[in-house]
Amino acid sequence: MAGVTQPKVSRVAPPQLVDWARDGRIRIPPFQRPYRWDASDAERLFDSILRGYPIGNLLMWRKPAPAAEVSIGETTFDAPEQPAALWVVDGQQRLTTLVGALTGSEETVDRRFRIFYDLREEKFLSSPHSHRPREHWLPVWVAADNRRLLAWQRARPWLSDHEFELCDAVTTAIRTYEIPMYEIEGDDEKALREIFDRMNTFGKALKRAEIFQALHSAPLDVQPSDLDTLRVRAAGFRFGDFSQQVLMQSVMAVRGGKVDRDFRQEFRDDADRQDAFARTEKALRVVVDFLRTEAGIPHLRLLPYALFTPVLTRFVALFGRPDERSAELLRRWIWRGAVVGAAPQGNTVALRRNATAVADDPVASAGRLLALLPPGGENWRPDLTQAALNRAQGRINVLGLLSARPVLLTDLDQADGDHYPRGTRVDQPELLQTMLDGHERPLREIMPGGGRGLANRIAHPVVAESIGSLLLGGGNESGADESGAASHCVDDTALSLLARGDHERFLKRREIALTQLISGHVQRMALWGFADGPEIEAWFDQPDDIWGDHDAA
Repeated sequence: MAGVTQPKVSRVAPPQLVDWARDGRIRIPPFQRPYRWDASDAERLFDSILRGYPIGNLLMWRKPAPAAEVSIGETTFDAPEQPAALWVVDGQQRLTTLVGALTGSEETVDRRFRIFYDLREEKFLSSPHSHRPREHWLPVWVAADNRRLLAWQRARPWLSDHEFELCDAVTTAIRTYEIPMYEIEGDDEKALREIFDRMNTFGKALKRAEIFQALHSAPLDVQPSDLDTLRVRAAGFRFGDFSQQVLMQSVMAVRGGKVDRDFRQEFRDDADRQDAFARTEKALRVVVDFLRTEAGIPHLRLLPYALFTPVLTRFVALFGRPDERSAELLRRWIWRGAVVGAAPQGNTVALRRNATAVADDPVASAGRLLALLPPGGENWRPDLTQAALNRAQGRINVLGLLSARPVLLTDLDQADGDHYPRGTRVDQPELLQTMLDGHERPLREIMPGGGRGLANRIAHPVVAESIGSLLLGGGNESGADESGAASHCVDDTALSLLARGDHERFLKRREIALTQLISGHVQRMALWGFADGPEIEAWFDQPDDIWGDHDAA
């Protein structure tokens, strides 16, 4: 065996990593969860670069890589065969963040790659795709390119001298920051594992078994060309595990025609198949972002009906991201459908009819989807006996609980090393994903064995302490945290009832509060009683002769 050579130590600037990625020299092995960072992690990374703080090392393994379409972040590169590619062993989170953000654009969907420097607040921030960036937010992908930066500055003649200086500081930091990189060549995997163990000390723990299994498996940083690969890639959205059936329906929806037709003879050749899967992945990424930011659905297990995914995927493939009126109507469709039933004729028929309704025009398509729903829902009230996530009502109930922005009632340390202090919002993406990626309910009983459905449950991770005790301040030297309890729909009066052991009146009071919370949230999202057609202003955007040729006389 040739063994491992002594590591070659060098320093690399972020733009150089981008160039290597574009040339296909950098390859990222597949992981079950390819990219774990939150937007706040990306913000802190760029802040550290600006301040000159260390951000850790990169450990790369030099080995051959085949020609492929390689994706890092949201950017896809045509990578030629590389006899000496650099496979990322340690530092994948940092590298993906840097390349993903520095190759971003206004069309980038994932918030973790939409990083800006606020010239007025003098800090880095991220922004969802649905929000228009402020004029004084400098995109990092602009800062990394001198030509684009000059054009960006020329378009803003009102920038002050201090703001110009800040632009220069951000630009210089990104272009000149040096990241230590250890480059290893050889086949002594035992030694390589030892180096990995010694380097992988800080940050979010990455199991070495994941790394080395990935390094010896088929490369999965290429564009998806089958359902298994698409499923793994979609797991990187941190939205849950899409079933193969939903992914297959989404691929067919993107291609048009009957969504439930035979999948096996669908593609003309490999290129046709790969194009279809790549388009589906791109559309699914937008769908997930829309569901999170516009429809208020943070995880796949909370999506009331599976058919929403392929129908929305078709919509995005045809029209792009829903915006303005179409986004509003689609949100109503999702929430009204959740309440009255989006598939009254059965899933297959409903999927076919809804997918067919998406055509020609985005607003008209959203209107047709609304028209397919059964009538009713205006006087809907939640069924608080439903707490399981295998029913639409149970999912609606949990979404209602999350609308109150519940927080942790105690500090939480997880097996992967993450620490969440008391007061952290439960819907924080990484925390919520941990709660929902398994098959257990994300609900904990306040009084074990106390029954009464949702009234006796809160949205909270598993903890050792009794939830009832935590609500009353158990383990907290300052006593009950009234604001934390209130975030779980437990007010001062309810706390007093719980403390006195008057469980019946406590549950009754909480039933009333939860009914109001969930009913109000559903109405805000579904907007029964509001007109569902195009906005009035749209009538004035029609051609001049819409009412006929009045000058024909």
